[in-house]
Amino acid sequence: MTYEHFKSIFLIGLICLSIVLTWQLYTFQPEIALLDDNTSRYVPDSLNEEREERTITDVVFPEEIIVHKQNEYAMIPGKDARFEKIYEKLVGTNLHEVNLLATGPFPKHDDRGGIELIFPTSIPMDVFLGLFEMKEEEFSLPSTEVDRLFLYIDASEQVHMQILSSGEERVIEVGTTLSVREFEETYLDNFDEYEQVTTVNEVSPYHNRLTESVYITLEPVTVERLSYSTTPLSAEFYKQSLFTDPSSVKYYQQSDGEDSYTDGNRIITLQNTGLFMEYINPVFIESQDRSSKHIVQTSYEYINGHGGWTDQYRLFNWESSDIQDEASYQLHVNGMPVIQFDGQGDMSLLISRSGTQVVNYKRPLFELDSYPIDASQSVELPSGEDVIEELNKQEFFDKEKLSKVTIGYEMIMRNSSFVTIEPHWFILYGNKWQKVTFEEGKGGTNGLE
Repeated sequence: MTYEHFKSIFLIGLICLSIVLTWQLYTFQPEIALLDDNTSRYVPDSLNEEREERTITDVVFPEEIIVHKQNEYAMIPGKDARFEKIYEKLVGTNLHEVNLLATGPFPKHDDRGGIELIFPTSIPMDVFLGLFEMKEEEFSLPSTEVDRLFLYIDASEQVHMQILSSGEERVIEVGTTLSVREFEETYLDNFDEYEQVTTVNEVSPYHNRLTESVYITLEPVTVERLSYSTTPLSAEFYKQSLFTDPSSVKYYQQSDGEDSYTDGNRIITLQNTGLFMEYINPVFIESQDRSSKHIVQTSYEYINGHGGWTDQYRLFNWESSDIQDEASYQLHVNGMPVIQFDGQGDMSLLISRSGTQVVNYKRPLFELDSYPIDASQSVELPSGEDVIEELNKQEFFDKEKLSKVTIGYEMIMRNSSFVTIEPHWFILYGNKWQKVTFEEGKGGTNGLE
């Protein structure tokens, strides 16, 4: 082979190699996650087995259902199958406009009675209409938030619904396709089967105001004390879900002994010996555009996006300011909220947003097993009337600051894999939850905690 032939073959080889390298460079796609925090991450199947998405009706749920019968009231307990059934029936109905400029009163007085649904916090109108799978442009209502609903049978023999917006002091009336016969036979006619309640501040049935009554039981209430085994949740799952590039995340142990993971910007801190987690995504832009979505919608989509629902969490509260928006979803057991954890923090999923970005996410890193251990014990709690009587003994108690009176749970962690949930009376007083205790013989010491 002559030198010229060898040179030609060598040049042809270089050209072919150049073509191959150019093609690889052109088709190369780096394994970099998208920078949008709300985009679903790749999570290994082994970490994704027990995760699930939930519908908005699973997490936006009434906290009380009160049946009205002339001057009397009764409460459908949260663990009663009829509680969930009436809500499912309601969100499955169609709505039509009746009176968008109604003036009240709320709830409407009617000799045939009605049913009042009370939400734990106000529901944004777009989220509320989403419960019925309706869009705002299809069914426009003048209010921006919903606090309570009242269902009753009107003169035309149809089930109508009053919608109360407390902040705007507005009531709207719409029609539903609920069955009048089923409404009466299943709910109104069974009044005596429910827990009899009264209002903290008695209101005349002929009032002409928009009223948000606080309901309390007339008789002592028997509630179960339950114990559960717990299952830890994988911190690795949240590391894979919440960081844009999990491969760049480093592990550190802080000076206080807490474990943390960071990519140099975002950080996950494991708290209380790994029982709780806090994710921080700092935003350094001084002025940010406001999100067009309500914080309730954003937080729901954020948790749904990484399958973060565990146990039964329901929307509990939200707050909005110029600086930050927050929404919390509280753990519920047997239809009642777990308000305290070992006498301090609560069992909640807490989402904070600044501008359009989720900047903080707090949650427990364990879940309860599906069924309690066979060690349940019935606990008799004093009546709601006894609660008010006890509160009135407090020197500086102001009934005007009382927003809620409810039975909830305190979770006591016996060890890292075993918890007991203890029922107590709780009040929301001055925007702060407090546990009510009683004199010896009534369940504890006297006062608020």
